[in-house]
Amino acid sequence: MASNTAEEETVSPVGCEIEWDSETCRLTEFENGSGLPRVVKLDGDLPQGLNIYKKQPILLYARTNKTHVGARTIYHDKNGPYYEVGQTLLIPDDFDGWFEMVPQDFDRGAYFHNIQEVADVMPGKIFTRTNIQAIRVVTEDGEQIFKERKISAGTVLRVLGSFAAKWRTTAEKGVMKNKSKEWVTMEMKYLKCVDIDEKEVLLPFDAQGKFNAVYQKDLNDSRCVFRLKDIVSNFELPLKVCLLYGKAPTMPCIFTGMLNLKKQWKEDCIIASTILNKRNVLIEIPVSLQCCVYKATKEADYCEKSTYKDAQKLCEKYALKFASMIKLSPELDTNQQTIQHIPTQKRKTRDESLRMLDLITNISITDDEPCDQFMESHTDSVQSIEKGPTPIKKMLELKELQSRESHFC
Repeated sequence: MASNTAEEETVSPVGCEIEWDSETCRLTEFENGSGLPRVVKLDGDLPQGLNIYKKQPILLYARTNKTHVGARTIYHDKNGPYYEVGQTLLIPDDFDGWFEMVPQDFDRGAYFHNIQEVADVMPGKIFTRTNIQAIRVVTEDGEQIFKERKISAGTVLRVLGSFAAKWRTTAEKGVMKNKSKEWVTMEMKYLKCVDIDEKEVLLPFDAQGKFNAVYQKDLNDSRCVFRLKDIVSNFELPLKVCLLYGKAPTMPCIFTGMLNLKKQWKEDCIIASTILNKRNVLIEIPVSLQCCVYKATKEADYCEKSTYKDAQKLCEKYALKFASMIKLSPELDTNQQTIQHIPTQKRKTRDESLRMLDLITNISITDDEPCDQFMESHTDSVQSIEKGPTPIKKMLELKELQSRESHFC
């Protein structure tokens, strides 16, 4: 998946004459396991964004059926209002990112400032926006010991309940704190959670940072984050949201992370790749297009070319990931009206422009997998408040204060 520049998309057919079937067919004929993968060329009526691939050989690789959401970027000039700008973006409902609702004042969404606040609500799951130090309690040789565990920003944890731990630790006595030491007992409160590997971790109540509850239908809290699937299933569009964490669009475009979700629809598409370029690109083709499709009749015409083998590897490595990423609409509707949005409430924090974000525009078989990123302004931080090491020696007791189930009884 590379940026669609003219230089990158120039096809060099020298030494590759492909014979095509004289009969045409439709994209609807191609199914996973029946007709796919297949080398074809497209002709006839294509949307502007796909015209560049007309009459050149492409590898139809996999068919998908997803709910797509059409959206436009909201941009803010700090000296002016908010504007809905740019081309339509297509976001599949299985996009692996986290969104927050845009408040009426167009400020950033609310969040928990520490783990104590999370424990007061006791959501089913939490999303961490801050790197924090947690504790794992393990049993070795019949004895419970603790191990420090870093919880990275972008982690989702399932909440079990609140616990209190008694620790036996040393304290220094004397004016200069160097005359003698004695053992003392201290109690600390924790939120007990389970990570993706089903390992239990203890988050100290006093850990500060940014945390959100993961949306559930029975949780009415402004500090929730959402998957797109939850948004389109439970809320009416249009709706303004902000991409908090995930992958940016795969092509150059105006993108700030704040979006106006306009409408949703179900659509079949085929993920395909060019096969003759020095750097092949992935494309998404709606099956509903009424274009003419010509099938290659002889595999020997192209199967030994290195660029075709690269296209196969590109599809195997990235096709399904690409299908779940944000893309530009193939219509390239650049002539859309610029729409002004006016906040219905005054902002409580100082005004800042929504910044343009770095986009993923350069993915190939030699690249690392695209990474999720936080779409926050430059003033935000995912770094936790640093603390000095706690001289904990031994856990004496760990008792449950309140399970999540009992919290709602």
